Amino acid sequence: MPRMPSCYERPMRKLILLTGLLFTAGVPTFAAELVEKVVASVNDRLITASEFEKRFAVFISSPQAGNNPLEARKKLLNELIDEKLLEERAKELSVAATDEEVETAVEKVKRQYNLATDAEFDNALKTSNLTREDLKRQMRNTITLQKVVGRDISSKLDMTDDTLRLEYERRKDQLYKVAEQAKVGEIVIRFDAADPASRARAASRIEEARAKLAAGTPFADVAKEYSEGNARERGGALGSVNKGELVAALDAAVFSDPPQEFPPPVLLSSSIHLFHVTDRKAAGYRPFAEVKEDLRGRIGEDLYDKRYGEYIKKLRRDAFIKIYEPALASAAEEKKAT
Repeated sequence: MPRMPSCYERPMRKLILLTGLLFTAGVPTFAAELVEKVVASVNDRLITASEFEKRFAVFISSPQAGNNPLEARKKLLNELIDEKLLEERAKELSVAATDEEVETAVEKVKRQYNLATDAEFDNALKTSNLTREDLKRQMRNTITLQKVVGRDISSKLDMTDDTLRLEYERRKDQLYKVAEQAKVGEIVIRFDAADPASRARAASRIEEARAKLAAGTPFADVAKEYSEGNARERGGALGSVNKGELVAALDAAVFSDPPQEFPPPVLLSSSIHLFHVTDRKAAGYRPFAEVKEDLRGRIGEDLYDKRYGEYIKKLRRDAFIKIYEPALASAAEEKKAT
């Protein structure tokens, strides 16, 4: 399933975050709601001050809150409004989390935080002012909302092979381009740049190595005998190298045009390099079959974000939303405008 938006994706990196994820639905009585200050109403659902402040206490420390407290309150209010709309949609669809799904989610939290015993679990919840019932209630709401979004959005995303192939052609230069490659072996002879005799010795040894190669001695054997590079014990094998990975002079020798199995030695400031180049592969693209699932995920995220925005906008358009707190009243209008 594609990535959930921030207000429904629950990574729960710290148990303390769970204090901010609790819904107050079912906690206060209807009579209590009548006398409690109401921040906003979404059709017949209320966002009470206690619910809002409980969520805000955690939201304000999250990355999406930003540095402006008033803007953070507006952002949170919009999240809460979206949640109420999805809760209402869940009721319309008769969608709900099962007890088994809730228990599975709770067990996942325990494993995630290495809470082996019930006592450890209860203590961890206690530090966040939570009980097991609090956690289960949150899990039930989260799973229910995920089901609504999955049913109304994710299940309707167009992810056919034809769609994926079109997107592959459109984005392959950006995502799946593969540079020219070659399998490379190397013999390195080092010398002291300030000592002409040392340089002459290096040149002489490179010529000896070339003579042995010309006589048919395997490159790996010659490399083990002559090379002073790090790959000596591997017979000089560097493995597959992409064009552009080596320094310019070495890269030009390895990827010479026309291709050469044994290009001329390359002289650097304090070393001479002799290469064995095989299995050259032209630049191209990773094949569609290889990247299909990666592409599906990328398209899914982009398309999901678009569809989710359209979906929430429609739910808001069809709903009666009233903000009672003056400082936050502009939040609903801002959301409508976007």
